[in-house]
Amino acid sequence: MKSFHLEILSPERNFYTGECVSLVVPISDGMLGIMAGRAPLTAAISDGEVIFTLPDGTRRVCAVADGMVDVSGGAARILCESALAPEEIDAEQERQAMEEARLALSERMAYRDYMLTQLAFARAFNNLRVKRRSSPDAVDPQNNAV
Repeated sequence: MKSFHLEILSPERNFYTGECVSLVVPISDGMLGIMAGRAPLTAAISDGEVIFTLPDGTRRVCAVADGMVDVSGGAARILCESALAPEEIDAEQERQAMEEARLALSERMAYRDYMLTQLAFARAFNNLRVKRRSSPDAVDPQNNAV
């Protein structure tokens, strides 16, 4: 398979820079697959799971928060608010963030605060989902146990 250059960048760090043979990113209406030779595109990405395959066949996964993907010149660049490998996700901390957001959503609050709380809940849920899918001993965000 033909490879292409990939960069996954967040404000805190350069999560990944190197070659890959395939890339799957979350977009608002599903998942977008990218292979070498793809026509140029720019798209918004949603909170979700990015999956990329290295030239040696190794599959890597990370949880990303809102951003964009740009494909041009034989390379793909993801710019996102955050990118976390499954092993960097603290399941207990994410569960706690989900519970705090869930409780806050039941209270009366301004629209802006409500939307920010929904976003916090969704991000914690996504991080737990990525953690669960990547490791058999992790916590299922819906059932709290695998």
